[in-house]
Amino acid sequence: MRLYKMELYKLLHKRIFIIGLLAIIGLMVTYFWFVEVGEEIAVIDGYVYTGYEGVQMNRKITEEFEGTITNEKIDQIIEKYGLPSKLEENMPGWRDGNYLNDFVTKYFTDGAWETGTLPTEKYNLEETEFGKAYDAAGMNPYLAYTTGWKVFAEMLQFGLILASGLVICGISVIFAEESQIKMLPLIFTTEEGRKRDIYAKILASFTITVLIFIGIFLISLGLCGKVYGLNGFENLSGMILSKGMIYSVYRIPFLKYISIFSVLGLQALLSLCAITLCVSAYQNSSFGAVIIAAVCWGFPVLLRMFFGGIMWIIVDSMPAFLIMPEILSDIYTIWCIPLGINICISVVCLLKGTLCYKTKQVV
Repeated sequence: MRLYKMELYKLLHKRIFIIGLLAIIGLMVTYFWFVEVGEEIAVIDGYVYTGYEGVQMNRKITEEFEGTITNEKIDQIIEKYGLPSKLEENMPGWRDGNYLNDFVTKYFTDGAWETGTLPTEKYNLEETEFGKAYDAAGMNPYLAYTTGWKVFAEMLQFGLILASGLVICGISVIFAEESQIKMLPLIFTTEEGRKRDIYAKILASFTITVLIFIGIFLISLGLCGKVYGLNGFENLSGMILSKGMIYSVYRIPFLKYISIFSVLGLQALLSLCAITLCVSAYQNSSFGAVIIAAVCWGFPVLLRMFFGGIMWIIVDSMPAFLIMPEILSDIYTIWCIPLGINICISVVCLLKGTLCYKTKQVV
């Protein structure tokens, strides 16, 4: 336990870890405010509200109609706010809409801003793919301002990408640094060091990784809860994420969706930690360990880009892909298989790294 606390203290107090952590917090807040909040728009009675003001106005107007979605409620929204029709080149979404009529247009009309199709026909709830998905799930669609949960999923992905870089930079030095500064002979002169040092380093590394994940999760949840609110999580994931209901992953409750994504995201960081530990054990310099670990993290992306479907399930099991919400549409029905593959890779990397580091004791 004493060695574990020492290794944990060393990792937490490294300059690269402290700077990286502050950078992640700064980038997440910046991205949240200028990208997520900044893109919000609400057009009400001819007035255009954007950014934080747009978020608050969308929350306010949605409160009036909050509750079970019915055909009558859809008609009331259209009567009060109309349907959006304005598009701008290179700008996402309707430029004259708000949360309510955007929602109605997406699921209950033939309009689609993605294809530039203006809404001309309105459908009843039971006729739509949206309504059929809720019937199949045995749930009643509940209208609420759910943007907070949508942004939370996006923020969690963004945070996990940044966290991956912190894990690589922070963990890759743990073994390699001992070789670089010629500390191995000293560390292994004691019985305690020879037997327990490696396990203390591994445990401290995984502890840091879990703490990073928890921090990213709480920062994302706190920002979204404070600005957007966290209403409507009891809906299907497709509604909350503003997706169609074609893929099965978008026809499950959002709570199940975000739980699966969180599990995969945590395992992605843990497996990246294991891979980085293995690389660090083989390297004799911190810089080399960081570079090789980064290449191991990014290489599957190149494989997917250039080789398409070849070994797709292996590629989708890599840490770089398990942190992407979109990947769930590909692997949802078999998500336990990529998770299992990822765990196996982690175990193999840990065993290889441990064996290599123990071999260095003898040299």
